[in-house]
Amino acid sequence: MKKIFSMIKNLCAGVGAIVLVLLLILLVSAYCTLNSRNIEDKSFLMVDLNQSFAENSDSGVLNDFFGEKNISFLELLKVLELAASDNRIDGLVADINITSLDLAQTQELAEAVKKFRSSGKKTYVYSSGFGPFGYGNREYYLASFFDEIYMQPHTYIGLTGISIEVPFVRGVLEKLGINPEFYSRYEYKTAMASLTDETMSSYYRSELNGMASDIAGTIGEGISQNRKLKTDIKQIINTAPLKAENGIKEGLIDGIMYRQELEEKLKKDGVSGFVDVIDYATLLQPNEGDIPVIAYLSLNGVIAKEADFTEIGEDSTISSKNVLADIQEISEIENLKALVLRINSPGGEYNAADEIYFALQKLKKDKNIPIIISQGGYAASGGYFISLAGDYIFSEPMSITGSIGVLGGKISLEKMWQKLGINWDEVKIGNNSDFLSSNKNFSPQEVKIFNESLDDVYNDFTAKVTENRKAVKNIDEVARGRVWTGKQAKDLGLVDALGGLKEALLYAHQQSGINPDEPFELAEFPKPKSDLEKITELWSKSKISTDKIFGAVGVDIEKINLFKRWQYDMVLIPFEINM
Repeated sequence: MKKIFSMIKNLCAGVGAIVLVLLLILLVSAYCTLNSRNIEDKSFLMVDLNQSFAENSDSGVLNDFFGEKNISFLELLKVLELAASDNRIDGLVADINITSLDLAQTQELAEAVKKFRSSGKKTYVYSSGFGPFGYGNREYYLASFFDEIYMQPHTYIGLTGISIEVPFVRGVLEKLGINPEFYSRYEYKTAMASLTDETMSSYYRSELNGMASDIAGTIGEGISQNRKLKTDIKQIINTAPLKAENGIKEGLIDGIMYRQELEEKLKKDGVSGFVDVIDYATLLQPNEGDIPVIAYLSLNGVIAKEADFTEIGEDSTISSKNVLADIQEISEIENLKALVLRINSPGGEYNAADEIYFALQKLKKDKNIPIIISQGGYAASGGYFISLAGDYIFSEPMSITGSIGVLGGKISLEKMWQKLGINWDEVKIGNNSDFLSSNKNFSPQEVKIFNESLDDVYNDFTAKVTENRKAVKNIDEVARGRVWTGKQAKDLGLVDALGGLKEALLYAHQQSGINPDEPFELAEFPKPKSDLEKITELWSKSKISTDKIFGAVGVDIEKINLFKRWQYDMVLIPFEINM
C-alpha cells in the first residue's frame, strides 16, 4: 500500500491535483467492484434503462469522474444472458422513464427480455412517467415486453405516436446573404435540403412518411400483442398522453404505486435482495487462452479521417485512421475465425468509408474469415457503404439504413460581404485555386467539375452495392439517396436478415467452423483504455466535455450535433424522430 501512495504522490507532483483526484476515484471504484460479487439466492437483477449504454465499452475518463461509469450495450446483453441461467437470480426489475437507447437497441433489448422471461423468471418495470408528457413511445414499447408494469401515482404514459421534424433555414440564410450551393445524387439524397429549400419536397415527405409509418406499425403491433389490448392501439395513441389511472383501464399497466412499495411487494413474494446490473457485470469472465477467436469491432459515430474528441477519452467519430489500426491488430490474431462488425453511423466522409471498406475486404481475403455485420440504430450512407464489406448483414426492423447516394458543395458568403460593404480581392495562380472559397459563388465551369466528382462517387457506391448485394435486382429502385428501415431493407435485398448483435454473433459462430461445444474468445475492439491511459489523455488534451457544459445550461446538444452532419459528403439527412 505504501508503494501505491508513493506512486500517487510522485504522479501528483508531475501532473497536478486533478489527476490525483481522478486516480483515487478510479482506485476506489475498482475496490468496490471487487466486493460486489456476493449474491444471495432468490435475488432480482436491477437495471436503470434511463442510463446510457454506449456501443463502445470505453466510457471516457470524464464519465468516471462524474460518477457515470456504466457498461456497454453488448455487456448489458451479456449480463441478461448470464442472469437467465444463474440459479441465484429469480427475476429482473427495470426503471424506464426516458431512455437514451436508439430504436435498434430498444428492439434488441426487448428480445433479450423476452428470452430472459422464457427461462421462467419474472420481469417488472417501474416508471415515474413514460416520456416527458409525450415522446414515450420507445420507452413504453420496451416496457411492454416485461411481465408487469407499475407506475408512480400522478404520472403519464406518453404513448403519443411518432413525428419526424426537419429544420429548414433557407429563409434566414437569404436574409443574411448566405447562399448554400449544394448538389446531390439524387432526388432522395436530401441532407442539404434544410439549407437549400424552404419546405420538404414531395420525395422527401414521402420518404419520411414511409419510414415513420413502418416504425409506428412495428411499435403498435408489438404493444398490442404483448399487452393483449382490447382497444385499437391507434385509438389509444390518439388520446395520449394518458394518466396512469387510464393506463390501468386500457390494460397498459398493472398497478400504481411508489417504488418502495414495489420493492416491499417483491420482498413479500420471496425476493431476498436486489443486485445492480453494473455490479453483476463484474461476474463476466471472458474466455482466454489458446482457443479460437471471434473478433468484435464496434464502429460508432460519423465517419471521418481523424477522430473528433467531444469528450475526453471518448470518440464521437469513426476515424478511419483508428479503425485501420484496429483491423491491423485483428489481422495479427493467430486463431481468428470470424469478425462481427457493429455499425452505428449516419455516414460521413466518402474517402474514409472507402478506406475502411477496402481494409475489411483485405482482412477477409488474407485471413479467410467471414465478416458478419450488425447494423445499429443507423447504418446509412457511409455506414451502409462499410456494411457492403460483410458476407452477411443483420439489421433490426427499426434500424435506419440505405441512403445510397452522395452530396456536397459549399456555403457562399458573397452576398453577405456585399451587404456589409466588404470587398475581397485576391491574387491567384491556377484557374481553380479558389474553387472552394466561401467568398464567391461557383462558376458554371466549377459547377460542372463538382457534379462530375459526385457522379464518380455515386457510380462507385452503386457499383459496390451491385457487386456485393446480389439480391438487389434494380439498383435504381433502392438507391438515389433513399432511406429505409431495416424491415424495408430486408424486403429489398439490402440486408440479409432481421436481428441484432446476438443473432450476428450466433451466425458468426456457425460460419466460423468452431464446434458448437468448443469454447472461444470474443476479442472486443476498440480495446478499452486503461485508467492510466485515460488520465494521460485528460492531461494531454486539457479539455472539458462541451456536451456536459451545454447540457448543464439547458442546451440540447443532440439537436446541435444534427447540423454537424452537413460537413460530410456521405451522410444521412439531419432529421429528428420524436416518439
